[in-house]
Amino acid sequence: MYVCGKCHAVIEAGPRGLFTAYKLHKPKGKPTLQTWQRGTLKGHAYTVIAVAERYEVNTPYSWFEYTLLRDNDHQPAYLSSYDGHWNFLEPLPANELPQPASKGGATGLTVKDLFFERFSAYKANYRYAEGEFHWLDNLSKSKHCEEFIRPPQLLAVEKEADYQQQKDYYLGTYMPQEEISKTFLKGGFLPAPVGVAPAQPARFNLDPQRFLKGTLAFCILALIIQTIYSYNSKKLPVFDDRIYMDTANVSKPVISPSFKLEGKTSNLEVQLETDVDNSWCEVEVNLVNEQTGKETAFVVGAEFYSGFSEGESWSEGSRMQKEFVCSVPEGNYHFVTTFSKADDRRPVNIGLTAWWDVPSWWNAVLLSVLMTIIAVIVWAIHRSFEARRWAGSNL
Repeated sequence: MYVCGKCHAVIEAGPRGLFTAYKLHKPKGKPTLQTWQRGTLKGHAYTVIAVAERYEVNTPYSWFEYTLLRDNDHQPAYLSSYDGHWNFLEPLPANELPQPASKGGATGLTVKDLFFERFSAYKANYRYAEGEFHWLDNLSKSKHCEEFIRPPQLLAVEKEADYQQQKDYYLGTYMPQEEISKTFLKGGFLPAPVGVAPAQPARFNLDPQRFLKGTLAFCILALIIQTIYSYNSKKLPVFDDRIYMDTANVSKPVISPSFKLEGKTSNLEVQLETDVDNSWCEVEVNLVNEQTGKETAFVVGAEFYSGFSEGESWSEGSRMQKEFVCSVPEGNYHFVTTFSKADDRRPVNIGLTAWWDVPSWWNAVLLSVLMTIIAVIVWAIHRSFEARRWAGSNL
């Protein structure tokens, strides 16, 4: 069967030779590929032998289908394009016909134990065709079509209204448009895809449920490891000093006595205690490694205010603050402290205490929170992508 691209006549062979069986129409769109173009898909060389424009009955949707012929064995295959999305389809062998199935409340078909979910059902007609069709088919008749998806795979089912039991099955794969452009158009321009296609895979092909389960397992493991680490922590007091601060020693660096940190690399907890009242004070601290000269700087401060208003007492702030210094190697250290306080003449008594190898849950908690946030983002992106995909379903 041959369809003329100029007069749109469908030419068939009969007992008395070739004759025009019927005519189709001009295309509404413009095909991307032309007959006799060649390209390579999935390791096989193909030639475009026919181009067709089809449309869904009673809707504005239309798409192009390209019939391909494999060079080495002359087996047919198909390319379909809609809104910049491409699918490559091949007929299913008779011994691999799908079977009805359901999974998680969804209905569909199984092929080779793979479940394809039912996505759409519609009636399609041919508007335009051009080229050679190596089988006899009545392009003027409507066909009932169904699509089942397992991204990036697609299962298409077609049957004529007059033959309810006779169905054609095609197993397809979503194709990146870059591959189509490279193999058929020598890298030529193709319009950008619009929306999400039925079989289009997500950019990040992650299973959100598995990712959430993996995140939960990671958080539990992190908490177990942190529990073991905290159980073995010693919290050794290594420094304790009391300082009287007044206007005479404000903003003047003070060097503390040396202290020794022994054992593994660990954290250091520094606590500031004060007797401030309706005032504030602050200490700039430099932890100095006496072997390497490396300095680690941080600031601890305290402020406390209280009063009596409208028959009730109130207070805010705290006279104590803690600071953690992580990953401190063993060695000899000292503090260089610089004090500052409110512009009043009241002196402040300060206590500076340090503990070595302190149990801390921050690492495990922060990692767990971070992984949970990532998991929620992955789930939200996946849900949004799937919502856009299923917005195109007519079921």
